Amino acid sequence: MLSSYPGVPDTLRVFYLSRLAVATYDSSLAKALRYVQQASDLAHKIGYVRGELNCIRLTANIYSEMGDYVAAIRRYQAGVDLARAKKLPSHLSALYANMGAAAAIARDYPRSLKYMQQALSFLKETKPVINQGTAEDYLNVFSNLGNTHFELGNYKQASFYARQSLALSNTYHIKNGGKFRMLLGRIFEARTPRTAASLDSAAYYLQAAVDEAKAEGEFMAMADELLGQAELYQVQRRYPAMLAAATQSLSLARKLGAKQLQLDALSVMATASAALGDFRGAYAASEEASALRKALLNSEKAKAIAQLQVRYDVREQAQQIQLLTQRGLASAALAREQERRQRGLLGFSGVLALGLAMGGLLHWRLRRSQGQLALANQHLGAANRIIQLAVEEKEVLLQELHHRVKNNLQMISSLLGWQCEAMPDPRLAAVLAGNQARIQSMALVHECLYQADNLAQVRIDAYLTELLASLQGSLSSPQKKITLSTDLEPVLMDTREAAYFGLLVNELVTNAYKHAFAQQSAGKLHVSLARKAEGFRLSVSDDGTGLPATGFSSKSKSIGISLVQFMVRQLKATITVVPQLVGTRLEVVRA
Repeated sequence: MLSSYPGVPDTLRVFYLSRLAVATYDSSLAKALRYVQQASDLAHKIGYVRGELNCIRLTANIYSEMGDYVAAIRRYQAGVDLARAKKLPSHLSALYANMGAAAAIARDYPRSLKYMQQALSFLKETKPVINQGTAEDYLNVFSNLGNTHFELGNYKQASFYARQSLALSNTYHIKNGGKFRMLLGRIFEARTPRTAASLDSAAYYLQAAVDEAKAEGEFMAMADELLGQAELYQVQRRYPAMLAAATQSLSLARKLGAKQLQLDALSVMATASAALGDFRGAYAASEEASALRKALLNSEKAKAIAQLQVRYDVREQAQQIQLLTQRGLASAALAREQERRQRGLLGFSGVLALGLAMGGLLHWRLRRSQGQLALANQHLGAANRIIQLAVEEKEVLLQELHHRVKNNLQMISSLLGWQCEAMPDPRLAAVLAGNQARIQSMALVHECLYQADNLAQVRIDAYLTELLASLQGSLSSPQKKITLSTDLEPVLMDTREAAYFGLLVNELVTNAYKHAFAQQSAGKLHVSLARKAEGFRLSVSDDGTGLPATGFSSKSKSIGISLVQFMVRQLKATITVVPQLVGTRLEVVRA
């Protein structure tokens, strides 16, 4: 295409190929990826560093849109390495910001925070003054830092960056200030203890976010912020208002054609209708949500298979080019051999005739063998491609299976939570709350699986980060300030062992919160995980009241201790109480 215009400079070719990639971004990610790879290869070939860096960022953005966040982060890291090598610090801030955003989408919030802090550091170094020209760069980093701190439960830092973002948005008249107000509303809603004042503040900021989005014509943001309002109303048990906000969000989402927002709104409507006793309405909303979820699954499945088809087509084309190249080399070698033989036989006319006849026969046989071999290779390649596509399709379906199992367990957990709130007997409520936490720990296993690249194994360190954050949020109270710290090494387990491991950690940590600090208003709890040659070492230690004399003996009648012993046996591990001056340290070891 562009190569048919030899007078066009190579740098301009890079620019136009990049623009083609951007132009086809919404219609075909596969085409966009091919265009930007051509641009990147050309930029690298001619030494056009800035063009290559822009192509690397665009390639990573496309991979991120495809859902391949590992490939996206690798491309961003390649850009960082190139910018450092060529001493172009002005590109580093944007690259690290992109890496942080990709890590956040993949729910790897600790890594996202690390990248965002690096982005802010390079931004301050290269653009130390905030003005009209740099405000959007700072706003992007501040916004992402606020959201990442929020997901990590660092509400004070999240509030600081949300307010910084809101101030920049107001000062330099940058749109989307509503999303910062929404973040502030979510922060006030999530803070513990929940008070009437904090929930009123959350309601104020969420309403301001909705009003601003409506005034700016940002109806997609408005639909999302209405769902945020509905979730707050659920916390306040204002179910009529919850239903009204979700219904308005659904109406906007339908006009915009936003399928995922429609699904979220229908799910909230089903919950609100059930809470109001309108079970027919709850069933109707649930059925519509189920049908929409199925349609979205089919759409995502078709998209995933189409992307796989493109990848295999590209790979097959490369194999065909390699085969043709090899054939060309073989033909050239054969031609040189025939020429050498012809020169040697010039003096023997009779033998020459016989040689030509034999050569023709051999050539015919060779061509026939090559044709048969090529045909066999084509059939083999097609069969392999079909098998690979079938495997990838099964992986997509397995991801959806884990997703649905997680959603079902989450629904059971929510039902137990509602029963717990309505239970007049505090002892029965405590039993339900304990079972709710156990179910939540199993749901997190399936959540980790459907979000991971490896569907057979679970990264236990990442899983524990989510589980411990959830337990801390549900077990902490304003009367007791318990500091939870972790030191987790990467450990892989299969799905079955991960479920047992999660239940084990749930019991040990819950037991520490309930019993170790019964007579204390503050304390420290530390969870560590170390990788061993063929197993692991889990340690849970606290500075609270020590274990009773029975410890973890088999004679104990405690359900929690019985569960711990059962989980330890299932993991083929041992549990011991390690003596220490203050508190208790439990170690679970599988050598």
